[in-house]
Amino acid sequence: MHVFVLMVYMGYGDDRVLTSSNMRFYNIDHCNYVASAVVRRYSSHGITTKDRVVAYCVPEKLEDNSLPVY
Repeated sequence: MHVFVLMVYMGYGDDRVLTSSNMRFYNIDHCNYVASAVVRRYSSHGITTKDRVVAYCVPEKLEDNSLPVY
C-alpha cells in the first residue's frame, strides 16, 4: 500500500533540520491540508531564519502495517 508522508523542516539553508517525518496519510488532500496548517503564521512581525518552516507530502510504500495512518 502507498501512503503520503508529511515532511516538516525547520530552519534555512545549511541549518535546515528535518523535524517530522512520521505522519502518514491515506489521502494526499488531507496531507496537504496539514502541511499548509503547519507552516501558517499569524504574525505581522518578521520570522527569523531558524523559525522558518517548510512542509510537504511525499509518497511512500508502507511496508509496516502497524504504523499509524490518518
